[in-house]
Amino acid sequence: MKISVVASTLLLLAGSADAWFLRRRSDGMVSTKVARRHEAWLFTRQTLRHRKNHGASRHKTKNAKNAAQTQIVHKTAYWGTMTLGTPPQPFKVIFDTGSGNLIIPSSQCTGGGCKPHRKYEKNASSTAVPVTNEKGEGSSEITFGTGQISGDFFKDKMCLGQGICTDVNFIAADRESTEPFDLIPFDGIMGLGFSDLSMGQGFNIVDDLQAAGALPGGQFSFYLTDGGDSELTFGGYKAENLASDVVWSKVQRESWWQVAMDDITFNNQPQHLCQNGCQVAVDTGTSMLAGPSDLVDKLNQMVNVRDDCSNFQNLPNIGFQMGNQVLNLKPDDYIDRDSSSCSFSLMALDVPPPKGPVFIFGDPFLRRFVTIFDRKNSRVGFAVAKHSGEAGQQDPGELIATIGKPVAKAESPPKAGGVQPGAVELHLDGGMMDGAPEDDSSDSVSTTTAPQTAAPSTTAQTASAVDPQSSGYVNLASSFADDFFGHQPLGMLQKSTNDEKHLVSVKLHRSPK
Repeated sequence: MKISVVASTLLLLAGSADAWFLRRRSDGMVSTKVARRHEAWLFTRQTLRHRKNHGASRHKTKNAKNAAQTQIVHKTAYWGTMTLGTPPQPFKVIFDTGSGNLIIPSSQCTGGGCKPHRKYEKNASSTAVPVTNEKGEGSSEITFGTGQISGDFFKDKMCLGQGICTDVNFIAADRESTEPFDLIPFDGIMGLGFSDLSMGQGFNIVDDLQAAGALPGGQFSFYLTDGGDSELTFGGYKAENLASDVVWSKVQRESWWQVAMDDITFNNQPQHLCQNGCQVAVDTGTSMLAGPSDLVDKLNQMVNVRDDCSNFQNLPNIGFQMGNQVLNLKPDDYIDRDSSSCSFSLMALDVPPPKGPVFIFGDPFLRRFVTIFDRKNSRVGFAVAKHSGEAGQQDPGELIATIGKPVAKAESPPKAGGVQPGAVELHLDGGMMDGAPEDDSSDSVSTTTAPQTAAPSTTAQTASAVDPQSSGYVNLASSFADDFFGHQPLGMLQKSTNDEKHLVSVKLHRSPK
């Protein structure tokens, strides 16, 4: 590829993401406008240790230093298989409700980040078409918490299992940074957030499925476990995975799947920490629990977990009050524990208004509760997940409780009506973000398709997170403006952090007239 002298000099001198992203055609001209994004929490480094399955056997002693414990590492990522193209090309993707684009490596990507992964062959698909969005942008550049990608826009046929197929616009990545993409156990990302997180009209997978009548009931749901039986259902939810009735909460802002919380409770007693209410983003693309730094600091002091785990058995359930109902996490969920030490595992994360302050409910929460994302009615549903072993034997009434009432038997789960006609159930493999699987996962997709009928229609990239490897904290850029999530005018927004090496520049490149 020929590059001008000026461009070559820029590549040599610039140590920023802009240099990494400088891409040119052989004639030296930019082919189309380029959309720029920074993704919030996906691929952000974390120092949490993610210890112990809910079903891990333990000896209850006063001091956990002396406890003989079974160490089971929680999964930090879940992924399944979808296909693109005609004939279909299979890819493993993480299904991420915190972002809004489908990103798949392209056959043109030869760098270290793409090498371990399956790549999209546009020339092998009879239905592949290059596209631009309504802004005339035909390619994109995205930075993550760790790493970057760039690629061109295409439209092609996408299928989920055997029963749900539609044409979608997506990013075929022709560049992926070596870190972290050479280690991740999946090929790409399927964003399931709202349209303001997407690259433009026609790039939002959930809306595309709705518009095509290919999302039965307008719902999809996640059932996550530390075993090998995690599932994603497109078209409702499986009642047999529920141990309680569903608690519904309206989406407050259609971007992330963000709902309101009235307060935080200890053993179902409100702590009056959310004076004007709190916000929660339910994010299937992160393995963390996080919240505003001031509240996380308060919670840490109030819980006061001892380093030697000697008060572990006396720690409270921490609950999140929605109306008069409380969704509880057990100490196992919010304490990072090994055989010799304990620590409070909620990370501090500050998202400025208008989207923040916000808590992030990632995998630890999602393993406790089946989570139903209802695009048709713009709401999120939560029900106690029915697990085998110790966690499955716990009283669901302890995990979903009612304010002002003693812990009682949870309302029975719905016996029917969860899975809609035409629904597709995808098996999700799970493992660590560094590629180490935790179960006997395979490349094959396990799907179940219900009898087919049509469904209705509707609409919604995100934040910027900082590497918390030294402090265990995540801070977001202070100038986290609303228009950052859409297309920017020509120019640059700088998002500074408490660490200069994480300075993020946001630009739009326009082709010369």
